[in-house]
Amino acid sequence: METQSWEVLVHKKQLEAAAKIPIEWRLPEKLTKISEMSGINVLDVPRQSGILTPRQLEITEEWDATDLLRKMHCQELSAYEVTEAFCIRAAIVQQVTRCLTETFFERALQRAKDLDEILCKTGTLVGPLHGLPISFKDCFNIDGIPSTIGFTSFIKNGPLSSTSPAVRILLNLGAIPYVKTNVPQTMMAADSHNYIFGRTINPHRSNLTAGGSTGGEGALIAMRGSVLGVGTDIASSIRIPAVCNGIYSLRSSADRIPYGGQTSSVRGGLAGIKPCAGPMATSVRDLELFMKLVTNADPWQFDSSALFSPWRTVTPKSALRLGLILEDSHFPLHPPVLRTLTRATKTLEAAGNQIIPLHTLLMRNACTLAFRMFSMDPALTPFKHIAASGEPTIPALASTSLHHGYMPYGCAPLTLEGLYDLNEEPNHLKEEFRDRIMQAKVDAIIMPGYQGTAQPHDLSGFVPYTVLCNVMDYPSCIIPYGKANKSADEAFIRRVNYKPPYVADDIEGAPCCIQLVGRNMHDEELVKVAELVSETLML
Repeated sequence: METQSWEVLVHKKQLEAAAKIPIEWRLPEKLTKISEMSGINVLDVPRQSGILTPRQLEITEEWDATDLLRKMHCQELSAYEVTEAFCIRAAIVQQVTRCLTETFFERALQRAKDLDEILCKTGTLVGPLHGLPISFKDCFNIDGIPSTIGFTSFIKNGPLSSTSPAVRILLNLGAIPYVKTNVPQTMMAADSHNYIFGRTINPHRSNLTAGGSTGGEGALIAMRGSVLGVGTDIASSIRIPAVCNGIYSLRSSADRIPYGGQTSSVRGGLAGIKPCAGPMATSVRDLELFMKLVTNADPWQFDSSALFSPWRTVTPKSALRLGLILEDSHFPLHPPVLRTLTRATKTLEAAGNQIIPLHTLLMRNACTLAFRMFSMDPALTPFKHIAASGEPTIPALASTSLHHGYMPYGCAPLTLEGLYDLNEEPNHLKEEFRDRIMQAKVDAIIMPGYQGTAQPHDLSGFVPYTVLCNVMDYPSCIIPYGKANKSADEAFIRRVNYKPPYVADDIEGAPCCIQLVGRNMHDEELVKVAELVSETLML
């Protein structure tokens, strides 16, 4: 039998995906023709569409996960009406951003009905997340649902017969999975683009990336098609989409949230940098809600690699001592990022917090080390998956090659000697960073999340300010704060080599943010710092 071309497989998959959106949830064609170059803002499309009722708009726009759970648990809202509202809104968001891979609305609505019936008959909640719709990055496996993770060669795998431990825990807690979200081909790029589901665009400006590799989640949550999603992070993949889309996210310490049982793009067996799973949300308290409930579920029972590390109760401080990492000169901050960080630190100081400058050039070194580690597989496994179907590589992959002009360093030698040397390097970086933190006696670090805002498609490249935490295995949190404004940003323009280039008109109105970094396994303290910082910045 003749093998079908990748284009035919993709076309069939796209038709199947489109057919899963009910006719009554479909947008008119004039709203779905979104140019990837035009810079259109689509945040208001769900409201403008007229598809959502006033109550459904209220459900999806007015409350975070914590509020929704409270209302459902006192039966002010039903699980069914909340789930239906988010299913409809997610379907609308998909049509203007291409943020979803798999939708299973009927299955989610049936679970919501079942949960409502249990609560009505017994007066008992299935768990603390009873009735809450939660979205998942495409790599998380759910029984009966495919996980293609951006490879057309994975289409033939069809629906899976397993469920990732993280998903199983959330199901036990009462959550309702309803969609999976888009990722880049290989899951190693800052643009969520593949040839199956297309390119996820940034809802703030269609000419900008939604980030990666959890970019589908970023766009979906930014448009309130979800209030709580689960992503993964080995090279900033939870945080860069938060940077790009103006949402909250937490890269947790590795192994606190079970990572096993996912569909992977890479070859196993290389210790290197540990990947982790974590939450993306619309508030800091929802990040803590997720972490507390999952870590308290003893995830080792579901995943042998997960640590037993129940969430600790931490007394919040009334004033903070924050270390400030402003910039690595090799990756100068774009004007809106420099302005945002300057404004944030001044506001925090005015509120009685101390800001302690920390001078370090670790970002460039950590970034080089990380991408050398990612390149150690002699089999080039992700590219074998690409070659298996004959599809081309996505353009964004060229922006993170170590032969790139921004990072003119070769890969580490593919030898045992080279591997030993590579594995030793993080220890030196960790010790230097620990020493600086101890000398400064800080509660946490405030720093950029990325040298710029969301960038035009395929130009994001290296992510030194976030991948540092992957190398160190430090928890870090993205907090949205303001937007690019070329008139306000003009005073912060300098004669430096911006990487990638700074073009004010391209990013006008793009979200800005700050990043907070804490000590390994001190996620609890970091979340409390994030809460106080958010309150101080009046977010």
